[in-house]
Amino acid sequence: MDPPKWRCKNVNMAPVKKKLAPLGTTFLKEWREFNDLNQDEAAARLDISRTLLSKIESGKSPYTQRHLEAAAAVYSCEPWELIAVNPNNPDSFWPLFKKAERLTGEVRDHTRAIIAAAVERPSERA
Repeated sequence: MDPPKWRCKNVNMAPVKKKLAPLGTTFLKEWREFNDLNQDEAAARLDISRTLLSKIESGKSPYTQRHLEAAAAVYSCEPWELIAVNPNNPDSFWPLFKKAERLTGEVRDHTRAIIAAAVERPSERA
């Protein structure tokens, strides 16, 4: 019996290109610049090509968890900070909080009390 005529054998069709959702914003470029590295230097430390780093920074290529972890190690931050924190934002409290996290003893307690008093609502102080 002959195969049905609607079946095609050995048809090499080009893959259908799926429209991908846009990649989210990251601050990878800002972190690289914050650490005074050019793309060539950063790519060498990350063990990736400069072209791939450029594409990841511009959102043209996705990053992986390994990329984030390697970049965090190179840029001296946490992986989540590469996505959520612009280190060059002059209005950000982030650099101050990062330094405050390293305080110890009475200075830490005093700093925490000042911050808590500044940000708590009056109804929370009682």
